[in-house]
Amino acid sequence: MHDDRRNQGFFEGPMIMLLSAAIFGFFGFFYVNWNTLGVDGNPVLFRVLLGWTLKTTAILFAASAGLAALKPYLGNLLYALTGVASAGLFFVVAIMDIADDQHGFMPYGPVVLLLFAGWNGFGSWSALRAVLAMRRMPGAAGE
Repeated sequence: MHDDRRNQGFFEGPMIMLLSAAIFGFFGFFYVNWNTLGVDGNPVLFRVLLGWTLKTTAILFAASAGLAALKPYLGNLLYALTGVASAGLFFVVAIMDIADDQHGFMPYGPVVLLLFAGWNGFGSWSALRAVLAMRRMPGAAGE
């Protein structure tokens, strides 16, 4: 029989996932929504992409928490994959923001996105590697 307590050092708990979902959800559903239009009144692609990245990530982080409560390996795998994907999209949005000299968020907006992409990406990539390494251990996935 598999004992998930021995994997606690590798697995995030549902509460951390829910906290991440709340943070991403706050910015995706409440903060970014008002700032998607450019000076001409048309939607700006990178702002819309940022909003949907935050919203989708929040939903998937919440789903990861529910899944982790039932199947810790699968929940952590979804959480790590979602984090890696969102970090990549933050990088893309930051580059789009830098390249757009007409619709930039704020002078420091791309820098914050790049720092967050690096921080989130490194943590998620490390978590993904740890989760995948657990898969190779006998009975580690426990699924």
